[in-house]
Amino acid sequence: MIDGSFLRVLFARLRRPSLRGLAAGLVGALAAILPARAEPVFPPAGSLGLAPPAGMTPSKSFAGFEHRSGASIILMEMPPEAWDQISQKFTPEAVAATGFRVKGEREALPVQGGEGFVLRGSQSANGLTYTKWVAVVRGAPGTGLVTVQVPEGAAKQVPGKAVEAALRTIAFRAKASVADQVAALPYTIGDTAGYRPVVVFAGNSLILTEGPKDVDPQGEQPAILITPSLGQVAVPAGGEATLARRVFAAHKDAREVAVTDEDRSTRGSVIVVRLRGTYTDTRTSRPMAMTQTMVFEGDRYLRVLGFADAAKADALARAERVAASVALR
Repeated sequence: MIDGSFLRVLFARLRRPSLRGLAAGLVGALAAILPARAEPVFPPAGSLGLAPPAGMTPSKSFAGFEHRSGASIILMEMPPEAWDQISQKFTPEAVAATGFRVKGEREALPVQGGEGFVLRGSQSANGLTYTKWVAVVRGAPGTGLVTVQVPEGAAKQVPGKAVEAALRTIAFRAKASVADQVAALPYTIGDTAGYRPVVVFAGNSLILTEGPKDVDPQGEQPAILITPSLGQVAVPAGGEATLARRVFAAHKDAREVAVTDEDRSTRGSVIVVRLRGTYTDTRTSRPMAMTQTMVFEGDRYLRVLGFADAAKADALARAERVAASVALR
């Protein structure tokens, strides 16, 4: 295959003026017929990007791209050390439990400055069936997860060949600072109340903690998780508290979840539901306390979850200060 670098070397080695002119004409002719390489597009402050299929535009609610048909590409960044664990878990057999039906085996995927693999198949959700691709990749800045979902009815608008071509443009760039990543979130935080931002993931979610550890697998430090909805399915009017209780009870690594207090208020047209409760940590069997504030605005909502050892009531009170200061952009 002839590429631009080969032609530049060829042109530099031609010494006679007449041959230089011939080579210049050859370069121009080939440039006109060879497809231009698509440049990857990166979310604000993101280090993982790709060149999306035609018609897909950067999303304002998550790191990735979306199409008016409901197709989406979600980019999730993780630390470099996540590669071993993630690559082992993403097998056709392991993901079957999530409803992702993989066709064939996982296939190696070329990545600029790194390596990766891709799984292809289908999955049903919200009454629709989606053609799905999941690529697990890594490069110098870290590990990446690229999830593409195209409704079956949108196959002509976002063709499989276009998705395959986009996956082959996945690239990494230097990682932005945590401060820059926080500034690019689709919401603002007016008061961190003694907590500090630790990691941004999926371009829209944030973990804050109190204490020296950035990685705290045993949950010894108080922490806050802020996650927005993707705005795809509006919460029915009057159903805010029901949704809040359901996601509160589904907290990861928790058993024996109990709600001890519930409050509903409004901020103009915004509805706020706050829950407090207790649970037992499944990893350590420690008694824990949890507070959750959900802010509902139109067809979007924002969830702020604070959790800490049951004896650290002040940490949870300050988590609620953080929640009260968060606003969707």
